[in-house]
Amino acid sequence: MTHPIPQTGTPRPLLGTATAILTAAALTFGAGGPAAAEGGESAEKQKKIQHLQSMAPYRGYLEAHQETQSPRQLLGGPLKVEVHQNEGGVFVALPSKRRLDPDVFGHPGMPRAFAGTPGINGVPLGARGEDGGQYTRMKKPTPFGDKFTPMAGGRLSLVATDRTATDAGTTRDEVRFEASWQDADGNTYTVRCCAKVAAHGVEFPTFGGVVTNHILHGSSRLGTALMPTEFAYVAFWGMGEVRKNGEVLDKPRLIHGMLTEYVRTGDYKIGFDRQVDPTQVHFHLMVPPMEPRPKEGVFHHKAVNTGMGLPNGKTLPFWHVMFENLRIEADRG
Repeated sequence: MTHPIPQTGTPRPLLGTATAILTAAALTFGAGGPAAAEGGESAEKQKKIQHLQSMAPYRGYLEAHQETQSPRQLLGGPLKVEVHQNEGGVFVALPSKRRLDPDVFGHPGMPRAFAGTPGINGVPLGARGEDGGQYTRMKKPTPFGDKFTPMAGGRLSLVATDRTATDAGTTRDEVRFEASWQDADGNTYTVRCCAKVAAHGVEFPTFGGVVTNHILHGSSRLGTALMPTEFAYVAFWGMGEVRKNGEVLDKPRLIHGMLTEYVRTGDYKIGFDRQVDPTQVHFHLMVPPMEPRPKEGVFHHKAVNTGMGLPNGKTLPFWHVMFENLRIEADRG
């Protein structure tokens, strides 16, 4: 179901040593900033997190591709995609405890999707609530829950060209992206990207920085498992900047955008895989509270300076913004 957007500003676990490792590293995104800020946890906890990161499922694949200087190009030639929104509003996600889909995360007797940097890839067992032999929801807030606020003045412009087929040490993919929206007080928030696209991934592939017509997230482990498994018509990863009223607040930041199947339900809660609507699309902008460390092959938690205040007096530590009033064009060649 497509939702009308306001035009105004009113808006049982594994055995042995692995059990301790997987349950102790219960890191997620919080409303007041990441729970895993550098220096804010014990050496033992850091060691357990590093063990989870070493288990990221695409590590071997990425190692095979990251030094390639002559990657193969997309069969059939490059695909250029444009996505635009010139009016209407947006939905801005707020910190919320994500309900856990059994098709993605399994159950306590046979858990799935636990390896990798917590939140950006997998979800540690200790971060999951349990009841009646099933996982329930995250124990701490994330950018991928049911809470949101509508904002007006939504504008988006994406021109992305997918040329390079795989991850490599270089890429011919290109992205020009800018999105903005306004709160009820008239403040304008802007995200711009990407002078530099991610030629190769850190814990999962980026396909040269732009990928078209591919499954992402959820059970795919291509990105966070906290999003449903979804078909992406176009997606990108790159480095950009975050602004408020024209002032640069934070850069460089990892920016991820994607045009996907519709993954929200009738009451705009984030759906499970079985609730994905393949007949409709929307665009997701994500600026995660994470900092990629390519040389280490991991992510570190780092809150985004969004400039948007929350009712608790803290600052929203991420952007997850959804656009629906879209115009889409694509051209091969």
